[in-house]
Amino acid sequence: MQSRLGRLTRVEGTVPLSLRAGWGVGALGVALLFNTYATILLFYLTRVAGVAVLTAGTLLMIAKAYDFLTDLPMGIISDRTRSRFGRRRPWLLVGAFVCAGAFVMLFSTPAEWANFEKAAYVLAGLIVFNTGYTLFNVPHIAMPAEMSNSYDERTAIMSFRAVAIMIGTFTVIGVGPTLAAQFGGGNEGYELVGWLFGVLALVAMIACFFGTAGARATEHVTPRESPWGQIRTAASNVHFLKLAVFKLLTLLATGVAAGSVLFFIVDILGHSQSVMLWYALGGNLIMPLLAAPLFWVPFSRKVGKHRALMLATFGFMVGALWWWFVPTDEPVWLLFVRALILSFFGMGKLLLGMSLLPDVQEYDYLKTGLRREGVFAGAYNMVEKFAFMGAPVVIGVILGVLGYQSTVDAEAIQQDPGALTGIRISIAIVPSVCNLLAGIILLRWTLTREYLEELRAKRESA
Repeated sequence: MQSRLGRLTRVEGTVPLSLRAGWGVGALGVALLFNTYATILLFYLTRVAGVAVLTAGTLLMIAKAYDFLTDLPMGIISDRTRSRFGRRRPWLLVGAFVCAGAFVMLFSTPAEWANFEKAAYVLAGLIVFNTGYTLFNVPHIAMPAEMSNSYDERTAIMSFRAVAIMIGTFTVIGVGPTLAAQFGGGNEGYELVGWLFGVLALVAMIACFFGTAGARATEHVTPRESPWGQIRTAASNVHFLKLAVFKLLTLLATGVAAGSVLFFIVDILGHSQSVMLWYALGGNLIMPLLAAPLFWVPFSRKVGKHRALMLATFGFMVGALWWWFVPTDEPVWLLFVRALILSFFGMGKLLLGMSLLPDVQEYDYLKTGLRREGVFAGAYNMVEKFAFMGAPVVIGVILGVLGYQSTVDAEAIQQDPGALTGIRISIAIVPSVCNLLAGIILLRWTLTREYLEELRAKRESA
């Protein structure tokens, strides 16, 4: 059966709802951990644990540089894995425990330690965390291309991941700072957040392992090339290169914007951290649950993924510029409205950008006959990590150069005007420019439904 599936080129039917949900719930665990890493960790390290902003940004960059080197090897390993659980699923289980355990460690950083000791502790936690993240995420995002070879069905599968990510993001942005604030906004509060999200993520990731037990899978096809040769030929895939540059730009924009929101709310608007609940409620829960199934999935089916994605990208660019003009006395309800608008376009970018990856993976199989979804998943993960590796560095450099002052235990402080301008640059200008460049790339996208059907027909007749 596995062998037949490995050779299959005809379009498969609908993937059962249980399998879509079983696969998608894994993204909830990833989102809980990754979004806390992207949106709260830098704030926690600099405002609660007392790590200097440039030091914290550098530690995150070093850890991500290591992490960056593990993705392609992990993709090749998962492609070649043979077990009674399939090629991908064993790694979901291993990665879940490693990733969640290191996450709890990071949010238990002793604030009273000396600077060098804290830096060493944080770096060790980051290395272990990123190792676990790779073990889980690379095999996880390789699975949709195997679960279905239907152009539109893969978008529907990815919609479960997109919604799970947004729910996880809401939980992080809304509940995280609010819960920490309820327990004093200091070390004790954030340690509680670390334990809560770590355990929830572990449960979701284990549920993904069991929930994908019946998923369609493909068999490893022994390549004619060495692992390095596979990487070289995969890198020659022009469609993947376009997708990689697009994702690099949009994810860098997302990472910089997301990491700046809490700074903007606390330092510019002067609100409590708990206001993040309202921002996250509109931006990461209400709108995503409506936008994905009611608009972006059917709209992309009608006009094509890349055209719908172009609308989402340029729409987000315009929305991001709004932050630059926000007055310091803006009411909370307007913050909520902006969250809804940005989330509408953000959900389109997230869902449709992800759904292009299985199309690229199928294109590679139809052209080469090789099943190397893991190689592309690893490369895709590298792009994600490179973007988010750069995001805290960009924020840290902008804020550090413009005079942002770190504090211990979330102490209230009035930042200089230059630092406040730096926050606006991070949340408005950087994301807008990145999305403009990303949208231009989509103008030359050619991997459409019709082209894949043509390639599939040629392979079946060969």
